[in-house]
Amino acid sequence: MLIKSDQILLKNLILIGALVLLQVLGNISLSRGMRQIGKAITVTPDKLILLGMQTLSNPWVLLGIGIQIICLVLYMSAISRLDLSYVLPIMSSSYVLTTLFAWIILEEKIAPNRWIGSLLVSIGVMLAGLTSIKQSSFRGSSDDVNL
Repeated sequence: MLIKSDQILLKNLILIGALVLLQVLGNISLSRGMRQIGKAITVTPDKLILLGMQTLSNPWVLLGIGIQIICLVLYMSAISRLDLSYVLPIMSSSYVLTTLFAWIILEEKIAPNRWIGSLLVSIGVMLAGLTSIKQSSFRGSSDDVNL
C-alpha cells in the first residue's frame, strides 16, 4: 500500500510522462498529415483557403490537433501542481523522443549533430529529473480539481 506522498509522486510522474509522450505523438501526427498535404510555397488568399480545407480534412492533422489539445490540458494540470522550473526541463525530453520517433516512424535522416544535441538535452533532463519534485507553493483560492 502506497502512502499518500508516494501516491502523489506517482500521479505527478504519470502526468508528466503522459504529457511528454502525447506531445511527441501529436507532433508526429501533425508532421505526417502536413507531409501528405504538401508544401505551402505560394501564399495567396485562394491558396491559403485551399490549404486550410486540406489541412482540416486530413485525419492525421485532426488527430495531431486533438492530441495537442489534450496536451494543453495536461500541461495546465502539471503547472498547477508542480513548479514550472521543474515541469519545463522535464518536458524537454519531448525533443529527444520527437527526434527518435521522427527517425523511426517518419524515416527522417537525422544528422550526427542533431543526435549529439539530443544527447545533451537528455543529460539536462536527467539532471533536472534528479531534483526532488516540488509542489507549486502558490495556490489559488479555488477548490482543487482532481485529474
